[in-house]
Amino acid sequence: MNSAQTRLAIADLTATLATDFDVPALLHAVAEHACQCFDAVSAAVILLDNRPDGTGIQIVAEAGGEDTIADPRLHISGPGLASARDGAVAVITDIDRLDEGSRWPDYRDRARLAGMRSVRAFPVKAMTVPLGSVVVHAGEPWGPERPNDFGQILADLTAIALSMGTDHGRVSTTADTVAAVLDGTSVIATAVGILAEYFDLDLDAARGRLRKLARAHQITPTAQAAAVVEAQNADPTDPGIAPALHLPEEPVPPTRIDR
Repeated sequence: MNSAQTRLAIADLTATLATDFDVPALLHAVAEHACQCFDAVSAAVILLDNRPDGTGIQIVAEAGGEDTIADPRLHISGPGLASARDGAVAVITDIDRLDEGSRWPDYRDRARLAGMRSVRAFPVKAMTVPLGSVVVHAGEPWGPERPNDFGQILADLTAIALSMGTDHGRVSTTADTVAAVLDGTSVIATAVGILAEYFDLDLDAARGRLRKLARAHQITPTAQAAAVVEAQNADPTDPGIAPALHLPEEPVPPTRIDR
């Protein structure tokens, strides 16, 4: 790990917390920094979904390599789920060692098939209440070059963001902020379905396209998903006439994550 890179990541996130920041954008930045700084295959922020109609747990931000399409079940099962529920770090240092991860046999089999070799899940807690976790998957055994303290710092900054989240200048409660972030996942699911149908893709490939579109348009996956849904509503017979479903022909100027 590059210590200068991790310092810049922490500086970026802490500076954003001092602004009227956009919570989904900051969570996406956490996932991106985790993936880049840990040199990981994929990283995700997951939150417990305790709403009456909730699913138990949701991926609310995800990052990976340009051509990486991670199985979402790897984030919301096994160590990720255990860390989110227990409020403690959950680890598998080397998935090929039989003495590690024995409590998650189904997860281990799925991770091994996906080429994962190790995972760290860092708990996100508000005071003592578990909210979720930051899950990081690597393609090789987890060694001392990936310090755990950086991962827990990212999880703690996530908790701070959720605890002091703002809504257009209005301070929200932690529960309100978490609920709003979780509501965004339904928009993403709808957008993935639209992309899958329009481009004749399977759901994993459609999720990958949504992430690629968001990166190209310099916005969060949630904002990109909203644009895709808006395009579908505007022209149900041919949503592809809108630019939201396509990569831009010219590079989009970078934007600040606090707006």
